[in-house]
Amino acid sequence: MNITKYFSQLNKTSQEIFNTTMTDSINLGKTHSISSFIVEFSECLFEKEEKKMLRTVAIQLETATLNLSLGLYRQAFSSLRLAFEMGLGLIHFSINKLEHNEWLNGENDIKWAKLINEENGVLSKRFSKAFFYELEEIINEYNGKAKKVYREMSEYVHGNSDTWQKSGLSLKYNEELKNKYFELFKEVSEILLFVLNCRYLKSFDADKIDSISEFLIEDLGHITEIREFLNGAKV
Repeated sequence: MNITKYFSQLNKTSQEIFNTTMTDSINLGKTHSISSFIVEFSECLFEKEEKKMLRTVAIQLETATLNLSLGLYRQAFSSLRLAFEMGLGLIHFSINKLEHNEWLNGENDIKWAKLINEENGVLSKRFSKAFFYELEEIINEYNGKAKKVYREMSEYVHGNSDTWQKSGLSLKYNEELKNKYFELFKEVSEILLFVLNCRYLKSFDADKIDSISEFLIEDLGHITEIREFLNGAKV
């Protein structure tokens, strides 16, 4: 087959998947809303490299959803996992500046095991005690959620046998994988927002809190400690 015709056919198939995926405007809108809010949240940060890294997380989330829309499901899960790692990595680097600069210089990696370490990681009681002590009693729950969702995404990154049966070897629309992506995106975004607020919320002044409180109450209002803090900051 002529190579141009071959890739044109792939593009045609991908565009057909795209058009079908676009009918799920509610879930697509939710993912874009989260990504946009993360960019808005980055504007509240003080340190420029932290701002930049958080914006990169938002871009990676958008890239994941774009992959999904084109039927590139495995790539969507991989991009979503990368965004998750970078988001938690940002929080870790915000309190470990030596490691952050080593990472910027290409001399260090983001280590998942260190991020979710139950004693010293960014989802540990030690961390919550330092930055948002009221979250101490529930942070272990989010540590467990992070491990679970990371493991699920990793099945597609590492190519577990059963994931090939789900995704297949050809480019085609897959309702099950689309729904799975939106499910994992929701979990990833909630954990990211939780840890971002645990780390930064109490360091923001009243104006910054006011600029993001409406979105946070809508998305994290079920967490009593965050909701009460935001409502108290309005007084």
